[in-house]
Amino acid sequence: MAEHKTGPKMMNTEDAQRFNAIAKTALAPVNPIVARQITDICGITEGIAIDIGSGPGHLAIEVAGRTGLRIFALDLSPAMHPIITENIRNAGLSERITPMTGDVTQLPCPDASADLVFSKGSAFFWDDLTAAFREIQRVLQPGGKAFIGGGFGNAATLAAVRETMDTIDPTWHDSVKTRLGQETADRFRDALERAGIHDYEILHDPWQLWVCFKKEEAP
Repeated sequence: MAEHKTGPKMMNTEDAQRFNAIAKTALAPVNPIVARQITDICGITEGIAIDIGSGPGHLAIEVAGRTGLRIFALDLSPAMHPIITENIRNAGLSERITPMTGDVTQLPCPDASADLVFSKGSAFFWDDLTAAFREIQRVLQPGGKAFIGGGFGNAATLAAVRETMDTIDPTWHDSVKTRLGQETADRFRDALERAGIHDYEILHDPWQLWVCFKKEEAP
């Protein structure tokens, strides 16, 4: 995970620790809502899941708590590994969630190995969205689903989070509006089409932008 203070790209140890602290406090209301969205919309509660751009692992922990999924939590930054490992251990989920370091365009996973792939907040920073979507499609097994993008569940949660985040980073809300804007939605749509994924749904509101798609089962 990491862009500036609160967004993805490669993080050093200090960035990773800061992001974890913010995720545990200002952003804490978001993950339970998003976990519920993922499970309600995708309807997959058993099997193997991959959380791409997992950061400190709070979303993976929430999803594990709502399902019987075995989750592989992948992040680009090696500095995040000890942090997510500790968070998973503290949640009592070390046997259910496995941290991994890697890139979305080269997932360290076999073909057709995942029932569910999800990612919150990371896709806005992927350099090659088309390659990323192709790779996600590769690791999904037939009938598997992906839920990729970012959001806050509803307008009220975004407003509540903004109150705190504005004191941490005054530019935060402007960055969120850009990430969740129409230009980004169009970029996601173009990348999906270029990746050969034509059967998808885009959920787009001022508080969220998600793409959902399913790998078709063989006839």
